[in-house]
Amino acid sequence: MSTWRIGAAMILAAALLPQFALARAVESKRMEQAKDLIADEQWVRAIDQLKAAVADPKETNKDEALFWLAHSLNQAHDASGAVETIRRLEREYPASRWVKPARSLRIEIAQRLQRNDVLWYNAVPPPPPAAPTPWVAATPVAPAGAAAPPAAAPVPVPPSTPRPAAAPRPVPPPPPAAPPPTMWVPEGFFPDMDLRIQALARLMPTDAEKVIPILKAIALEGTDAGEGRRALLVLAQSDRPEARATMIDVAKTGPERMRIAAVRELGRIGGPAVIDALLQVYNTGTEQVKYQVVTALAQREAAPALLKIAQSETDTRVRNVAIYTLGEAGGRQQLTMLYAKADQDAKGPILLGLFNAQADEELIQIAEREKDPVVRQEALSQLRLLGTAKAKAYVAQHR
Repeated sequence: MSTWRIGAAMILAAALLPQFALARAVESKRMEQAKDLIADEQWVRAIDQLKAAVADPKETNKDEALFWLAHSLNQAHDASGAVETIRRLEREYPASRWVKPARSLRIEIAQRLQRNDVLWYNAVPPPPPAAPTPWVAATPVAPAGAAAPPAAAPVPVPPSTPRPAAAPRPVPPPPPAAPPPTMWVPEGFFPDMDLRIQALARLMPTDAEKVIPILKAIALEGTDAGEGRRALLVLAQSDRPEARATMIDVAKTGPERMRIAAVRELGRIGGPAVIDALLQVYNTGTEQVKYQVVTALAQREAAPALLKIAQSETDTRVRNVAIYTLGEAGGRQQLTMLYAKADQDAKGPILLGLFNAQADEELIQIAEREKDPVVRQEALSQLRLLGTAKAKAYVAQHR
């Protein structure tokens, strides 16, 4: 539950950040006092100040006051009052920048009250009503006795010509049989993708088997990369095998930006099976995907996997990145093995990898034994930057 609460806090903070940036420079004394009380978590006193601000005809920030009132009521365990306040904000200030964070707050309240019907309405809203059929004038009737106009010649259609089939689209789970009460969902309300993903995240603990395919469709077929990344983040927070398999599938088959995002999230997931999956993604990835796989493996300290990439990769740039990150993964032994058989152009990256690994002993050995003066001088330069006791002692002797 702590993970979901952190996620909820992040979503609310992300929704509110633009609001703070655009907040009016001048606000009433009452609003200042209310915000101070909110900062001190004095919810009851803050509610009194905010109700007074909403009732004051001179208050210029009533929409903001309504949002903070809903927030404070929720914190004071008055969910009914909070939902009604959100509805008032939507009704009286539909264009306010505070409406979106208020709707986000409503989703959090719905989850706490276990109103899955409200969450599903936000996650998979029913399609908007179809546009009315345009009016077409009736065909005029010929007067009695007049010759009938010639019939239009039919356009021949070859019977063998098939009609083009519509592209298949994922079928989301059906919405609730009846929409929630209007206190929860105002008439004409249609959630944007941010609210949909937030609602799907709240439904994951109870309806994962329905939620995961929808998130996958958003990641694979959506046109907005930010929305796809947020869908992947929700999948990454789940420990269900289906969620992890979905992320691996996106990493292998999705658009490049989604593949990169999926690899990034996979790098933060525990378990040895993920390393094998990342190597599979690497084998079929573009150059940018490969870079991200290497970074993800470094975060997991997967030195053996990085060594395998450094030994087999034919692209020099990707190979060098694998060598650098091998040091970040603590691969001192693997880097030493690489150096023993390295070509001249690979020795520089290996030295940098050893520096990243804080491998002072290995760098000292290279500085002592390397016959190439350029490489030896580079090893000595890395030792000067390290700052470990052994490195300082060696540099002091070789000034």
